Amino acid sequence: MHKFLSKWIFLTFLFATLLSLPNKIDSLLSYTRQRNSRTMASLFSRRWKTIRQWSVIPSSVTSDNDSIHLDNNDSKGEFIKNKEGKNKILFMFQTAKAKENAGHWREAANLFREILSLDHTDAHTHLALARLEAKQERSLWKTISHRNCEVNDNNNRSQARDAFEIGSQQCPESVHIWQAWARYEAESCQDIVLARELFNKALEVEDSNPYVCHSFGLMEKRRGNVKEAKRLWEQGLEKQPTAALVCSLGELFIEEKKLKEARNLYRNYLKQVKGERQITEIYLASAWLEERYFRNSRRAKEIMELALVESPSNGRVQVALARLEGRCNRRQNKSGKTAARQRLYKALKGNERREWEGETDGRLFNVLAKVEIKSRKFKEAKQILNRGMERFPHDTSLLNAAGQLEILLGNVTAARTFYNSSIALQPSAPALVALAMMELRNPEEKEGSSNYNSAKAYFERALLLDPRHGPAYNAYGNMEFQQGNLTLARDIYRKGVQVECSDPASVYHGLAKIELSMGNIDLAREILLMGLKRVEAQDRMMDSSRHERAVFLVHTLGILELNSNRVVEASRVFNEGMVNYDRCSQLLMGAALCAIKLGSMEKARSLFDGATKADKNHAQAWQAWGVMESRADNMTAAKILFESGIRNCNRHGALWNAYGVLEGRLGNLDKARALFKRGMLMCPNHIPLYQGLAGIEMREGNLVKAKKFIGEALTQDKTQGSSWLVAAQIEKLQGNTALVDLILRRGIQYAPAEATLYRELGESFVQKGKINEARKILEKGLEFNPLHAPLYHSLAELEARIFNLEGLAKLNERASKIFNTNALISSQFSAEAWSSKLRMGTPQKCPKEVDALAGKDDLHTSNDDNSENFPTSNNNNNVNPNEITMLPQSLYNDNINVNIDETPSTDNNGDSLLANIEMENELVQEMFQEDTFSSPSIDDESSEKQ
Repeated sequence: MHKFLSKWIFLTFLFATLLSLPNKIDSLLSYTRQRNSRTMASLFSRRWKTIRQWSVIPSSVTSDNDSIHLDNNDSKGEFIKNKEGKNKILFMFQTAKAKENAGHWREAANLFREILSLDHTDAHTHLALARLEAKQERSLWKTISHRNCEVNDNNNRSQARDAFEIGSQQCPESVHIWQAWARYEAESCQDIVLARELFNKALEVEDSNPYVCHSFGLMEKRRGNVKEAKRLWEQGLEKQPTAALVCSLGELFIEEKKLKEARNLYRNYLKQVKGERQITEIYLASAWLEERYFRNSRRAKEIMELALVESPSNGRVQVALARLEGRCNRRQNKSGKTAARQRLYKALKGNERREWEGETDGRLFNVLAKVEIKSRKFKEAKQILNRGMERFPHDTSLLNAAGQLEILLGNVTAARTFYNSSIALQPSAPALVALAMMELRNPEEKEGSSNYNSAKAYFERALLLDPRHGPAYNAYGNMEFQQGNLTLARDIYRKGVQVECSDPASVYHGLAKIELSMGNIDLAREILLMGLKRVEAQDRMMDSSRHERAVFLVHTLGILELNSNRVVEASRVFNEGMVNYDRCSQLLMGAALCAIKLGSMEKARSLFDGATKADKNHAQAWQAWGVMESRADNMTAAKILFESGIRNCNRHGALWNAYGVLEGRLGNLDKARALFKRGMLMCPNHIPLYQGLAGIEMREGNLVKAKKFIGEALTQDKTQGSSWLVAAQIEKLQGNTALVDLILRRGIQYAPAEATLYRELGESFVQKGKINEARKILEKGLEFNPLHAPLYHSLAELEARIFNLEGLAKLNERASKIFNTNALISSQFSAEAWSSKLRMGTPQKCPKEVDALAGKDDLHTSNDDNSENFPTSNNNNNVNPNEITMLPQSLYNDNINVNIDETPSTDNNGDSLLANIEMENELVQEMFQEDTFSSPSIDDESSEKQ
């Protein structure tokens, strides 16, 4: 009997334990959620899904296709009061949020409504449903065209507004519903009067709520009510100080030039705020104030070190400190990248020693991997990311960084897998933008072209998730621009400006790029200046990666002024950019180009030296510096610079071409040929290399080989006008005079902005005595490119030949307006001429008929069986390595004695400046046109004339 009783007691205890186990799991799940531990929460969520299958669950609660509901016979009130019922509602809420994050918004909204049918006073669900409805309304075009929020056709009302209104009626004491509704009215509907009323309602519930005071103050500040914003923030600081209130008020003091008040504000509230994250915010804002406005980098470093004393494993502070040390080194013309890398590795070892106490993300791994990627150390970057993903498996930023690395390595499938894994964990705008770009460049279903519709869907989804994600607007607008949809592209960029993106530099830069392409120079200048003001206003609070992205706004503005022949203004832009932002290689090079135009060669050398030290991988800086020295007859220095540039960036075709041209002019034809061949092997798509090699063969009389090489160049790219010019000269040397004019006309059809073709065709007409035809073709060339000085020279020779003094006088007056002799005085006519060139030179698709005719030309084929094979776009393995033995061995000698510091470079903002590389290349080519491209002429006299 005793044994039976013991067994019965044991079984009863075991049964009771099993009954209570689901409640214990729910309690533990709630606790982990409060601790904000995503890993633990997901673990116990999975355990809960397993337990609920075998645990005793009341029959009144059922689950069908993730739609949880109650039987009609149940009493809702009793269910809500029951602890188990509350747990089931909590589970329903979690399921709805998961569906929302996965993009299943309709199902999520239905679940939220089902919860409210059970408990109409659940403020959290009312708030979640209203925000979801607002998110569904926030499509790209509805937000632009429907500014009154009347987006529901059935009752001419906004469902989001209805949801907020019902929530505020059912839960009038919920300050968060009032605040969210006010923000919705202010940001999405622009109804400021109603937003003020709602904010005041929230303050009636809690008069000094910090979140309400902060949001209310931001709205008033955007409306220009600075005093009211200040009053609201100070009101919020009285009872419950937060970092957001402190930093916003500090930013206001900085804007009003009250720097000492801002310093005292940060110092006084540093110990009053609660929480490690909020304390870190104030430390970082204080450090940025000291560095940016007091110019006291030492004090800024001390403040960050104090922050690390309080939270030694704080990745955000460690990254900020590494960036600070990098900037300090760059200001001393030292390597900023090396200093940042050393600091990051030191922080990584320290965090691993402390077992990452308190750190919840892999920020440190991410930033360090990006530093290695910029240094082209892909193996090290991959190892760092693998360690980070092992330590933080749910950090989506690490997965996105791994996807970016795989794209650089050419592993498109692996990259797509990483991005999809990131979205499966947590859908985010960066991952969706990356997938959109992959659809444009490497579509999943290859049909010979990019998948425009899929990319567009990814972009729109990204903007729905984060309507203030600047890179999404930039990439989306650029895609539409490349498709020729200029109006649509403008609308996308303007929408990004309207919503005040978190990364304004990318949006303003994209919009300015469109206006530049259309020749609207003044409007583009205005947009760039507005963008710089917006970035400056955003950067008053603290340092961020967005601060560095302002560099490419400065860079584009400086190049715009330089191309407009406003050299002094361009120099001022570059110099101010280096003071306010960073002494990066691109700005240093821009300042050097200005110095060249102003005739200050020594200053230009100093700036080029700084540019190559700041980033030894900046190929354009090596190229421009080498060309400058060659024009100054410093041939030895030019060779050293070209060799150093090729050693650091051997995939930059213009460097190989410039070096080959230099050797060709010095008469070293074998070395020139070897350089061109090696360049073609490394950069098979760089057309000027084919032109240079054809020029070498022409000089030695090998016209068949020259014709083969230039035919290959035209096969790859028919829009390169110089290739048509070389082809015409080959035919002229072979005596095929009938083909010369035909080839030149064909070249003008494919490359209408190539001024040399008009000049050559005009001179051909002059030689045949067709003066009127020659004048017309030269005038046509000036319409397309009014900045090409040799065209004026040819036209002047033509008018002088027929003694047209009136025509000469008009031509001289026209040229003097554009080419003013004093570089210190800008000419409006120069800007207008450049604008005309941009408008007339906009690339256009070649007609299919013309393309088909050109494909049948004899220029593209050669019957010479003895001619050498070279890499093409389809075959990169045809080069015989034995033919490249003439390449100077100094190119591969790391111990070469070069008077250039080869220390590692600073951050060059490569990702942000990609959009400017084409403009920078064009500027270098225009300034040193006869040096960066090989002359197609075969004798010294014609070379000088060209």
